Amino acid sequence: STRRQAAESLGQIGTGNEIAIAALVQLLQSTTDDYTCRGAALSLGQIDPGNEIAIAALVQLLQSTTVDGYTRRQAAESLGQIGTGNEIVIAALVQLLQSTTVYDEIRRQAAESLGQIDPGNEIAIAALVQLLQSTTVHDYTLRGTALRLGQIGTGNEIAIAALVQLLQSTTVNDDTRSKASYCLGKIIQNNKQRFAVVKALSGYWPLDDYCYDLVWECAQNMPYPDLYQAWHQRNFATRTMQSLKKILFTRII
Repeated sequence: STRRQAAESLGQIGTGNEIAIAALVQLLQSTTDDYTCRGAALSLGQIDPGNEIAIAALVQLLQSTTVDGYTRRQAAESLGQIGTGNEIVIAALVQLLQSTTVYDEIRRQAAESLGQIDPGNEIAIAALVQLLQSTTVHDYTLRGTALRLGQIGTGNEIAIAALVQLLQSTTVNDDTRSKASYCLGKIIQNNKQRFAVVKALSGYWPLDDYCYDLVWECAQNMPYPDLYQAWHQRNFATRTMQSLKKILFTRII
């Protein structure tokens, strides 16, 4: 539409321009067309980081119950771009995450934005973990959620445990498990966490490629006695030292 095109044009030429911001805010407040609203929200997210007027308009859009889910998702995304450290934005995103009436994709975007503007936010991490554990979420959303945890969950033990659980799941596809393994490799930070992951995966037998790769990555960064203890702590009768030797030496050959 013409109004949508105007919104996009203002976003391209109006960086930091108060008149452009005012025009976009007025457009948001005067249209009921979701497509136009999304264009205005997108432009506000590009135009002036930290601008209080733009932030207030996007928060209002985020909280609206009269626009569609795609529009609220765009508002959440734009707030992640311009709302760094802003307490009002953080509160609005937290409120959205705690809602039980919004779509999973909106909650995932809200969690991603919250992680961008407030790195390590426990509520954002908890919301992503909750999505990972849902039995009604599609693999596409699970993969996106895992990637977000890989970005904002560094060193967080709840995030690590949730990704291990996803890696061990028998109800998700290989792409999803691959993402879980990749993200675990990014957020594991210390020997205690490597120990916990290896111990958890030692009970997941036989190891497939995704688990194997992660155990191998942990093994390269652990003292041998810790690795041995983590791997054998469950003491399965069917496992022998050859299993550990395979992990330690196969890729050296």
